[in-house]
Amino acid sequence: MLKKLSKNKFFKIIFVNFIYLSLSLIKKTSNWSGVNEEVIEKQLQDNKSIIVLIWHNQLMGSTFSWKFKPKLRPVATSHRDGQISTLVQRKFGLDPLLREKDKPTALIKEITLAVEKGECIYITPDAPHGPPYEINTNIYKLAKKFDLKIALLTFKTNRFFRLNNWDKLKIPLPFSKGIFFWGEEIINPSQFDENSFNTYIIDNLNKNLKIIADTFPAGTLSGAPKHMAMTLIEKYEKTNRGYYGGAIGILAVS
Repeated sequence: MLKKLSKNKFFKIIFVNFIYLSLSLIKKTSNWSGVNEEVIEKQLQDNKSIIVLIWHNQLMGSTFSWKFKPKLRPVATSHRDGQISTLVQRKFGLDPLLREKDKPTALIKEITLAVEKGECIYITPDAPHGPPYEINTNIYKLAKKFDLKIALLTFKTNRFFRLNNWDKLKIPLPFSKGIFFWGEEIINPSQFDENSFNTYIIDNLNKNLKIIADTFPAGTLSGAPKHMAMTLIEKYEKTNRGYYGGAIGILAVS
């Protein structure tokens, strides 16, 4: 039924606007923070494009993650889901690059123009159909062709629901708290062969998932922050916490 409706132009317009308004509400009512953003800022200082990778099931939350000056260009497919995603992203001011099966050179031309302008490329490596957490896109050859380095992005929120699709797409809920976790390093594909590169990307994306799973929420009313949360607190807070700082942040003890 949904497949038939998605082919209807009127339904598609209503559905796209519904997603856009929902995400806008989520963005305005939720509290988002970023970790390791300085790694990205440092890399972008030279006006050098990068490729940003995130697993497909975290795609929705990542709509709010880009706070940097260069334009971000998501790579979308011409598949039904990709078309809807493209329309929503355009409403948020993004300009997706369309990947079509029968026109592979068209995407390369678009990426070439984007890189020449210093724009950054955004890819979900396990899209369009999975399996989840595996690389289906030839990112290695793409990065080598354009001499681009790789940044890894992971997203987590405390309130969400999942769609019953191939990768259990995570949808944040309003009035949530979320974190965007950027990998601590910028990856240079020239240091790898293709197989070791793919393994390294998968391992590190999943490692970052585990880090924020072990960390978030950093502290709650029911107990003290977890070990990884304490590591991040020590790194990013200039004032030391007292004996108890879990629920209310910093509580100095004189």
